[in-house]
Amino acid sequence: MNHRPLKWFQIAALNTQMHLDNPLVSVILPAYNAQADIAQAVASVLNQDYANLELLVIDDGSTDGTAQHPALQGPRIRVLQQSNAGPAAARNLGLANAQSELIAFIDADDLWLPGKLRTQVAYLQSQPEISVVFGGFARWLAENNGHFETPPWIEPTGDPLALTSPSGWIYPDLLLDSVVHIITAMVRCEVFDAVGHFDTQLPTGEDFDFWLRASRQFQMHQLARTLARYRIHPHSLTKVPRPENNELRVLQKALQTWGSAGPDARQVDAAALKRRLFGICFGHGYFHFWHGSKTQTRKAFGQALRHDFWHPKVWAYWMSAAIWLTALPRSRLLHHHPARMSHISSLMIETEADTFLKTTIPPRKAT
Repeated sequence: MNHRPLKWFQIAALNTQMHLDNPLVSVILPAYNAQADIAQAVASVLNQDYANLELLVIDDGSTDGTAQHPALQGPRIRVLQQSNAGPAAARNLGLANAQSELIAFIDADDLWLPGKLRTQVAYLQSQPEISVVFGGFARWLAENNGHFETPPWIEPTGDPLALTSPSGWIYPDLLLDSVVHIITAMVRCEVFDAVGHFDTQLPTGEDFDFWLRASRQFQMHQLARTLARYRIHPHSLTKVPRPENNELRVLQKALQTWGSAGPDARQVDAAALKRRLFGICFGHGYFHFWHGSKTQTRKAFGQALRHDFWHPKVWAYWMSAAIWLTALPRSRLLHHHPARMSHISSLMIETEADTFLKTTIPPRKAT
């Protein structure tokens, strides 16, 4: 049986249909001195069951040869380099060079779970009015020897496109919790066109700031499944904490700019917001307390007292900062209570402050 060759316009139509069915996804991976972990992150992207992607690796001034890693060779990978400027600038460079309408992010030491890209592309194709889709993540902790073992398989269950709360106009939810983890998100380019890129003036919290801005103009849906693994390094426990409380800075800016109601007029619970502000200040002060910073500790606890003046625990730490931190050097403080340090990271994850807040702030109702 003879087949006539396709005309040029028929080929163009087929290519257009293929593009619609399997649109290109640009994956942006900022990396700084990531030689040890980047191969696993790259593999988790390239091994997705969705092949039509480009991986943009942004080497943020690494000094360990990250850009020359053998894992960064391949037709779907582009390596861009810049002087060290932080994750916001690195992601912005990736956005400036992305060739697709769909953007996803991963960090150099984290992993995507199988099926992430295909699920999110399918969801956005089925919901053209939604511009951001994200999901859950699992924390990946090191073993006692400091090594990361192969994490257990997470079996997806139920409808892969099912949603969970919060979803929709989530601005009030973001005021109470940074519910969107960037490594789980897929974003249409129109969002960046409308609200801008990541704020390079923020050394941390730049993603929280972006999601707040995006939530003012776009609905964001959360898939009811785990999409990524977030690696928590033991060496992050000894990082010197930053003097600025960027999470508080971003939250206060949002409240000053837009207030406490979402675009759909849904108001955040005033009492919950007060506890949230208190918790951010308390957590920042607690972090600095166990790092021996008297000035930053007293400042942060002083800010916490503005939101709950009679809280006895804050007063106890505030007074201790005046007495104990003056008399006890930082090195002795950390040695004095190493168990405390096992709960402290640069992101204040797994801190006593978190546990304290979970017991004092009731869970929010699903919306």
